[in-house]
Amino acid sequence: MPIQVHIHIEKLKQFFKQIWIWMVRKDAFIYILFVGLSALVWWGRAMSSQRELTLKLPIEYTDVPTQVVFEQPLPHYLEITLRDNGRLLRQIQHTKPHILMPLEEKLKDSHGALQLSADFIRPKIQDVLPGSTSIQHIHPEEISSIFHIEATKRVPIKLRAQWTMETQHQLITQPELTPSIVEIYGTQEAIDAIDTITTDSIYVEKIVDTVHRELALVIPVGIRTATTATKVTWKSEQFTDKSFNIPIQIENQPKDEVIHIFPPITTVTARVGISHFADITANDIHAVCTYPEHIQSTLPVEIRHNNPYITKIRSSVREVEYIIER
Repeated sequence: MPIQVHIHIEKLKQFFKQIWIWMVRKDAFIYILFVGLSALVWWGRAMSSQRELTLKLPIEYTDVPTQVVFEQPLPHYLEITLRDNGRLLRQIQHTKPHILMPLEEKLKDSHGALQLSADFIRPKIQDVLPGSTSIQHIHPEEISSIFHIEATKRVPIKLRAQWTMETQHQLITQPELTPSIVEIYGTQEAIDAIDTITTDSIYVEKIVDTVHRELALVIPVGIRTATTATKVTWKSEQFTDKSFNIPIQIENQPKDEVIHIFPPITTVTARVGISHFADITANDIHAVCTYPEHIQSTLPVEIRHNNPYITKIRSSVREVEYIIER
């Protein structure tokens, strides 16, 4: 190590050593202790003495029917001057309690003027304050607005969407909308003209498993809605085919006649999701021909089923020949 650097380090050590010796002297210790105690006393007096504080507290209007419209927006805050000891004022400033304003009793008429006087507002403020806190000033002292109640109606949401499926995949159900119904508000004439609310259009490509999208609602001019968007869910799974040999039945056959059809059996192939493969049986499917009212060369074969898990079905026989014995 260079000699000059070593000398500087030694000087620094001597300097800090002298400071430490000074700090631990009796007089210096008493001085520091006195200053600390004085600061604590000052802080305690400041926190316990009566002080004033002006702050903004948020308003929460409750029990307001959704179809009520205020022509002049209601204030979201009240500017309040409070008086109390410093500790409680700091606590109020930190928590910023919400002032609850229940309006149900004020909005019973279909239209009118909302008037919240100082006599109504002041107790609502005091409810969220400590009992010792006094209210010196409120701004605004009164809240007023003209209001009216709009007509309301519930209408279905209509999805505007196109989609494609990944290979060997199918939808388990039709796309689900949450919510699927929306409440609309407006003049009676305006809502009478609306039967559905549509979504923004969307294209979803190669759906696999479960896909979620949130779509905004297309809201007509002059109409309000309880919500402005809906969540769309596509649920898909892989599918496979399941085949059965089904006897072809004759419907509406007279008791005194016998009809022979050729062929008497058809092979029916049903498309089903893999998760419900075992839920499909031959008893779910029927192949039916209707007894002819007039002579015709062949009879069409109709395939019927009552299983919700079958999404597509086809028959190897579309029509049969027949002979009637009388």
